[in-house]
Amino acid sequence: MISDLPDDILVQILLLVPTKDAVATMILSKRWLSIWTMIPTLVYKDSNDINDGEQKSVWQFLDKSLKQHKAPVLERIVVQLGQQCPVDEDVGKWIANAIDRKVRILSFELNWSAKPIKVPTRLYTCDTLVRLNLTNKILVDVASPACLPSLTWLSLNSVVYEDEDSLVGLLSSCPILKILVVRRHIEDNVTNFKVKVSSLESLTYDNLNAYGRADIKGSLVIDSPALKKISIWDSMRESCSIENTPLLSKACILVKFCTTTNFSQLVECRIQPYDCDWLEPLMALLQNSPKLKLLLIDQSLSMIKDWPLSWNRPCSVPTCMLSHLEIFEWKEYGGGGEEKELVRYILGNSKYLKIVSISVNSTCNLEDKEKMIDELKSMPMMSQSSDLMFKTRILQDNYDVQIFDFISIVI
Repeated sequence: MISDLPDDILVQILLLVPTKDAVATMILSKRWLSIWTMIPTLVYKDSNDINDGEQKSVWQFLDKSLKQHKAPVLERIVVQLGQQCPVDEDVGKWIANAIDRKVRILSFELNWSAKPIKVPTRLYTCDTLVRLNLTNKILVDVASPACLPSLTWLSLNSVVYEDEDSLVGLLSSCPILKILVVRRHIEDNVTNFKVKVSSLESLTYDNLNAYGRADIKGSLVIDSPALKKISIWDSMRESCSIENTPLLSKACILVKFCTTTNFSQLVECRIQPYDCDWLEPLMALLQNSPKLKLLLIDQSLSMIKDWPLSWNRPCSVPTCMLSHLEIFEWKEYGGGGEEKELVRYILGNSKYLKIVSISVNSTCNLEDKEKMIDELKSMPMMSQSSDLMFKTRILQDNYDVQIFDFISIVI
């Protein structure tokens, strides 16, 4: 019988079912009474159906069951409280319990209707935390010295900060932080967002929620010498400074932030031309990225497809095009005069180009798409051997049809 199995095997079995079902096994027999209290992972999630008025919050179950939990080490705890959560409860008190259990991975998402809450200050001095995720109605307030000596992964998703010093204090308390994910709230009390973490290797920064808000000003400053990978989506910052990143090899950024930064080790880059005259900043990026091998221009998120562009042929060919660039991709290519000149320039000056993949703007009719593809095929190429693939999309009888045109050109 399953009840005859050793405790550690039964614990592994309970890890395969939802926490609520694992706790319910205590009624099976005396043998099962305390088995669930030793599982190292606990997950509590409210229903996402806000229209379900009968749905009770998981809060009461969380509060009661966590007090009975006895595992010496809590490997992971996930708490997601929704709008049905009672607003008169101290919903952050479970964090202290988790810290007492030497929690390693903690994720807290609060979506209730009340104001953001402060979490216990002990969270910012937990020496066992390896991964921390804070989401939505949470107020980050780091007033006293903080220290998270084991934290390697931090996610701050639409949280609010007490002030800019709280943000700086939190980041400076993580001496071995490797991965940082930030998704900004429109009004999070931070004007100048600074990321200065000497150990940081990967940064994802998203502030697209501010699109269209002309009243929002500020800056983004990145100074992390160990950084290898960045992804920056910010539609409103007045300035973006990327400093001291000698190891950066992969980047996904808005092209307007590329004008002055030196990407000496950059190998792969995906840029988003986000509603601006982006050709000059792009050429600055190419000039400042001598080792670039892959360039992807992605216009799929651009709000304004026909933004006026100006093309000025560079005085000198970027080093990357003469020595390293192998893959060139363009999503939602519009075929305008300046865009054609850019493609013509890249194809005509990239000595080692191997693959060119161009996806034509999905809003164009089939005739215009075919014309654009013919124009692209006729452009001279410097590379001795290149594969070109053109991808178009049309609507046919309410179905989305993709057409590929793949040719290999050997000169």
